[in-house]
Amino acid sequence: MTWVFMVTFGLLCVAGLLVLVRLILGRSTMDRIVALDVFVTIVIAATCVSMGWLQDGSNIALLTAFALLAFIGTISAARLVERKEPYR
Repeated sequence: MTWVFMVTFGLLCVAGLLVLVRLILGRSTMDRIVALDVFVTIVIAATCVSMGWLQDGSNIALLTAFALLAFIGTISAARLVERKEPYR
């Protein structure tokens, strides 16, 4: 079962690196906002995998609050960008 956690961590690390590249090289503000939201989701997923590996569920409330704050931040940033950038 340990190899499943290792493969999952490896895939999440690769995904995180690709998202960081998109965050740095994003052409528009919306690209960067989406990349940041995906990065937060990857961090939450990696934390969940580590909780499964260690069989410790003490951080579930913290992860839920972090996910909710990330969601609200993404919606707020998207609305702000929508008001500032013209439609294409």
